[in-house]
Amino acid sequence: MKEKVLVIGGAGYLGSVLTGRLLEEGYNVRILDSFIYGRRSVEKYVNDNRVEIIEGDIRNIETVHLAIRDSSSVVLLAAVVGDPASKARPEQTVETNFLAAQVVASSAKLAGVKRFLYASTCSVYGVGSEILDEEAPLNPVSLYAKTKISSEESIMGIADRNFKPVIMRMSTLYGWSPRMRFDLVVNTMTMTAFTEGKINVFGGNQWRPLLSLTDAAEAYLKVLQSGPKRECIYNVGSEEQNFIIADVAAQVAEGIKAAGGKDIPVNIEGESVDARDYRVSFKKIQVELGFKVKETIADAAAEIWRKLESKEIKDPKQKVYYNHYFDPSEELIG
Repeated sequence: MKEKVLVIGGAGYLGSVLTGRLLEEGYNVRILDSFIYGRRSVEKYVNDNRVEIIEGDIRNIETVHLAIRDSSSVVLLAAVVGDPASKARPEQTVETNFLAAQVVASSAKLAGVKRFLYASTCSVYGVGSEILDEEAPLNPVSLYAKTKISSEESIMGIADRNFKPVIMRMSTLYGWSPRMRFDLVVNTMTMTAFTEGKINVFGGNQWRPLLSLTDAAEAYLKVLQSGPKRECIYNVGSEEQNFIIADVAAQVAEGIKAAGGKDIPVNIEGESVDARDYRVSFKKIQVELGFKVKETIADAAAEIWRKLESKEIKDPKQKVYYNHYFDPSEELIG
């Protein structure tokens, strides 16, 4: 039998891309999702016998138990994601990102799941002047990062010789997804360039590690297919994509021009309200798993620009494309 991977949050921004790659690699996929941002990203799988779709909330213990049954591996992506979304719903953030994550991990351990991957974030580093590896001190500046740290600790705390979880500390993601988001820096810049004819940058000197969705999905595949024989933490990204935000804007403008767009002015003003400022080392995942990134910010900006030009998304400012609105009202396409 083909291995069955449970992707919790499989209809989400990363989850919908990862689901597609898992199918390409011959896995069967079970998706558990609450569909708080709609179902369009998984509609194409409704009649696909390789995919099982379960609608449910990971705060429900029975739902979690039923979803984990006969799954060989579990990837936990579901969360209240991002600082604005966590600030908008703090109680739900604690319940989902920490309490429910504990339940999912414990249930996976009891079920004898072969591999358990937990999506954390490089935001746990918060602010740091050095290039930070997995052993660096954590310095969270938001509720989102704090709940991720608590979950990391609780999940690693139940590791034993049979249950070896892998924590994936993700860089800031970018790129096109079936469940598109325009509240991430590269995507936002490309969208405002399209809708307003300019890219707005606040501050611009703050550092951030970035990673494309397609490369992120490959990192999860690497761990599922040839991952470590022990519990561990990986920073997921690449040193060459540690950028100051002003340089991100320049690369977005370059990508838009490559896609046939006009020269887009970059407007730098004021200070950022986002306190995060950090650079990250990704040597561990590169050395241990041979992980290398392939896509650039310019590549992704060009693709997003073409999608917007083709009207695949008619109104990129609709609430469904922004996590902090928690709005499932999908845009009518066509």
